[in-house]
Amino acid sequence: MTKTKFLATAAVSGALLLSAGPTLAETLRLVTNWAPGIYSVDRTLQFVEAFNASDAAKAADISIEHVGGPEVTPATEQLTAVTNGVFDMLFGAAGYYVGTVPESRAIYGTSITPMQARESGATDLLNTIYEEKANAHVLGWVAAGVGYHIWLKEEPELDDDGLPVLNDVKIRSSGFYNTWLERYGATTVTVPAPDIYNALERGVVDGAAWPGLGIVDFGFHKFIGYRIDPPIWQFDNLLWVNSDKWNSLTDAQRTALSEAVEAFEPEAHAFYEDLAAKERAEVEAAGVRSYTLSPEAEADYVAHARTVQWEKLESTGSPYWDQLRAALPAD
Repeated sequence: MTKTKFLATAAVSGALLLSAGPTLAETLRLVTNWAPGIYSVDRTLQFVEAFNASDAAKAADISIEHVGGPEVTPATEQLTAVTNGVFDMLFGAAGYYVGTVPESRAIYGTSITPMQARESGATDLLNTIYEEKANAHVLGWVAAGVGYHIWLKEEPELDDDGLPVLNDVKIRSSGFYNTWLERYGATTVTVPAPDIYNALERGVVDGAAWPGLGIVDFGFHKFIGYRIDPPIWQFDNLLWVNSDKWNSLTDAQRTALSEAVEAFEPEAHAFYEDLAAKERAEVEAAGVRSYTLSPEAEADYVAHARTVQWEKLESTGSPYWDQLRAALPAD
């Protein structure tokens, strides 16, 4: 063999070896809306640990690294950071980003589970919307099944229809709750979650709009006398990955990650429902009483809360409104 032929053959062989070589390892940088120590972050990091140890992830050379929470980037800015590729993945509340993706409100307007959302096509539809508006691929809806309450120091009054009367009652809120609370006459006061305890202690607020989990973590149940039942809405925590990063992964890496998240959804759903039941018992043992509305008032109360979200979404002129209503039905 001539020297020229040898060099040519060696070059081709080298190229073939490179193309057939092992996939470069991929480590996805995950940011979370909240810091470790919060139940939802801790449960998500357990998923991360299990995923990294899985045979599928190892075979595909992919792993996830948690790089921090709001201490690295404020929670409300984290989706933008993922959009721009500052981080690869995000775990957090879709409701934080309704300014960018108002279609997130549809999650609050539905009664179905994440598993049913996959079957109805809702997860795929949300993914289409987030990819279009935020350069973010929706891996899954990984925290749901727990609703929101009005927590009060004092027993609420009711109107002739059996609905709460909260005139002149100051309720801790965020922008997401305001329209719903205003129907009952509440004076809404914006208070960050870590400051709710002090706000209740000092009389800045007379109650709080808050989900059925986390009140014990923040300790403010000691100031609460009543919880209005039933809960409304449900958790809206999604897991996203930057779309450019997602598209750059190998088929094996995408499959490993997507299949792991899909399997995690029912596990997480059961976990949060069980944890909420335990926390409910704990706060009731501490003296918090359930203030249960009549069946007629309950139906009105829940329906209005969902309607608020659908009306807000409709007012944006979203071209996806009809599709979302079909894919994310209420009772």
